[in-house]
Amino acid sequence: MQDTTIILILQRYIKNQCSEQELRTLLHQLKLSDNRIDLDWIVRPLWEAIDKESALPNKERKSELRREVSSLLLEIKQKNNTVPYSDTRDKLHLNGFYKIAAILILVFGVTFGLLNIFDRSQSTITYIESTSAKGEKKSLLLTDGTNVILNSDTKLIIPSDFNNKERIIEIEGEAFFDVTLNPDKPFILKSGETRIKVLGTSFDFKLYKEDEFIKLTVSTGKVQINVADQELQLSVSSNEHLSINKKDGNIRKETIEENNYIKWIHSSLYFNREPIREVIKTINRTYNRTVILQSEEADYRITGIHHNKSIDAVIEAICFTTGLQYRHEDENIILYETQ
Repeated sequence: MQDTTIILILQRYIKNQCSEQELRTLLHQLKLSDNRIDLDWIVRPLWEAIDKESALPNKERKSELRREVSSLLLEIKQKNNTVPYSDTRDKLHLNGFYKIAAILILVFGVTFGLLNIFDRSQSTITYIESTSAKGEKKSLLLTDGTNVILNSDTKLIIPSDFNNKERIIEIEGEAFFDVTLNPDKPFILKSGETRIKVLGTSFDFKLYKEDEFIKLTVSTGKVQINVADQELQLSVSSNEHLSINKKDGNIRKETIEENNYIKWIHSSLYFNREPIREVIKTINRTYNRTVILQSEEADYRITGIHHNKSIDAVIEAICFTTGLQYRHEDENIILYETQ
């Protein structure tokens, strides 16, 4: 009965179904010095596991694993026959030791061999990148029914197993998400150290590597945001806008009556006391142009909406507000202060 229990636990261990208590029981039994487990009874279920095509589909790897185990058993047997013993009791004790060693090595070897090959054959995950170029917007429909609109210069990384057991994607840039409700599978958006979790809602998320701020605007529902490197976790509800400074961790959360932060979907620009250097980054991405600010100390804040205006019209409006001047140099636009 004891031997049968050990074999059953070993079989469960190979299938990765062994509980912590069963594992403790197995190790305790194998450590007993008077344990007389027949090695053949242990090896047989292991061979059966190896022979199962469903568990080990790679025939070449199966043969290789057979050779490795057989070689190991032969080596242990040779060592067992050549070691001198002082008496019968020592011989039995050492024989038991080699059996235990063989069992443990077999268990670990076969377990990892089976599981690794099974995992490689059954759970190979590939990633699809969907990108929008500078000056371009793109619409996507995910396999769970979620609608996504990518803003300029944005990358979305979608795993091939998306919406199987979980819904996790990665983003670099800005996008608007209208997430299909599924309480059993939270929708998780990752971007660097930032993690967004929702069940079913609509929101805009913005995080470019070169930008100073992380921005989240919720249109409907509730969103949970976690920023690991700042030890920050917040909930943002509908008609709320959140801005987090990546440098100093400063947080600004506001209630909005009208969601101007998603005006970009309709080719408009909206700035709300935005630092001019951040405004220029947005302009460069939106128009696929290069605007350069030639001022080390410029600390202007820009506010306003620009509906479907040309880049020159936007630059002129900024200059009117700040007193800056601009000129064209080849394909670049230079902003500068008058002397």
